[in-house]
Amino acid sequence: MSDTTLTTTSTAKPKGDRWQHKELEAAIKNPAITRVSEAGLYGVVRRGKDGSPSVMFRWRFRHGGKLLDFTAGSWPKDSLANIRQTHEWAQDELKAGRNPNATRQLSKVQEAQAQAEQVRIHEIETVEALALKWQSVELTKRVSGEQETGRFDNGVELMRSFTKDVFPAIGSKPVQAVSKTDCLHVLNSVKERGALRMANRLLNDMTQFFNWCRVMGYITTSPLEDVRRKHVGGKATPRDRVLWDVSPTTTKPEAELQELRDRLPSARLQRESVLTIWILLSTLARVGEIAKAQWKDVDLIKGMWFLPETKNGKAHHIHLSAFALRHFRELHTLTGNSQWVLPGRNTRKDGTPADHVCPKSLAKQFGDRQERDTPMSGRTKATGTLALPGGKWTPHDLRRTGATIMAHLGVSVDIIEKALNHTPANSLIAVYQTASRYQEQQIAWDKLGAHLDWVLTGEQSNVVTLPQKLIA
Repeated sequence: MSDTTLTTTSTAKPKGDRWQHKELEAAIKNPAITRVSEAGLYGVVRRGKDGSPSVMFRWRFRHGGKLLDFTAGSWPKDSLANIRQTHEWAQDELKAGRNPNATRQLSKVQEAQAQAEQVRIHEIETVEALALKWQSVELTKRVSGEQETGRFDNGVELMRSFTKDVFPAIGSKPVQAVSKTDCLHVLNSVKERGALRMANRLLNDMTQFFNWCRVMGYITTSPLEDVRRKHVGGKATPRDRVLWDVSPTTTKPEAELQELRDRLPSARLQRESVLTIWILLSTLARVGEIAKAQWKDVDLIKGMWFLPETKNGKAHHIHLSAFALRHFRELHTLTGNSQWVLPGRNTRKDGTPADHVCPKSLAKQFGDRQERDTPMSGRTKATGTLALPGGKWTPHDLRRTGATIMAHLGVSVDIIEKALNHTPANSLIAVYQTASRYQEQQIAWDKLGAHLDWVLTGEQSNVVTLPQKLIA
């Protein structure tokens, strides 16, 4: 700190002393004072139109062989304490070999960029905008060579649930601003409606969405990172609905199946959908497996349906009983010109179906004809026509019903599990008992088919298929 000679236009603090606010305020009331200084800082006095004074404090330093000025602040807008703190920071920058002016300018640019980024996030990277981008990039079905990506319905069903429950609550929020509390509020709203399964499914879909946002760099961590089903819908209670009365006192276990048969004519279903019901029941197949099936995998001569891809990742062969084969052959007369057993509505330029039917569309067809009191726009008017005494049934319940009838007919549990293509729960059994026991499964499927013929037509099939060895 050095003494500065006091003149009629400037005033300086003695060495080791600093200006106090009131003192500086009194000093510059003199209009002759145009400069003040203290401890390495010099200040230029400015006066507004109303005569009110201010002081722009600067520090002169040498860097890169040049004499430069650094602005530390403007008093009284900036306090003297802040001005001195800024001066000290500039001195530290110079000691480190950096130009404090350049460092501050870079900081301003970075701050402006950060602000622009926040504006961009608020305008572009909202939950709804990114969800739509996610659908376009990840959920839309694409085929490249033999690899297929995306969802079978292009994410339409997922976006429907997002539109209903997610977007109204957090759709306009920047994805970076979404908290765990926000997400749990969405999920709890679904839970409060009593839709526990839907809450669990939405949790899974939202988790996938936020994980994609994290991978793409929009967020650093997912707000659902440590949220599990137990925090939302809880463990899903397994469905046990069967269209077969399993009570030991019943005299007519087949009553619901016969009622379903009798109700189908008034349900106004496409014939393909009616045939699908009986195929699912007689083959124990999953609805997704029949929806994605191709005719090249159905042998109508040998009576065999090959499933190259299944839920457990293992290929599966289904023997077609006379009952199942009869329905498959009728279905072939309706859709045999397509590669798909159940072709979808979308077509290629040549008019052929572009894809298979959506599995959920089958469930909707059956569901709409059970629960709804009034038709939905664009959906069937035949509401309530397939409602049965035992409550709502789904395509998967037909699979469970077929397995139940097999057990009723005396088929052993292990053969039924093989026919269902279940992976054994016991890991040792899965490792050491790998025989397919296909011939025993054939007998089981034939028993089921013959019984369905008797239940639904009153006739016992006289077609007996001799067990065959499975040729891989």
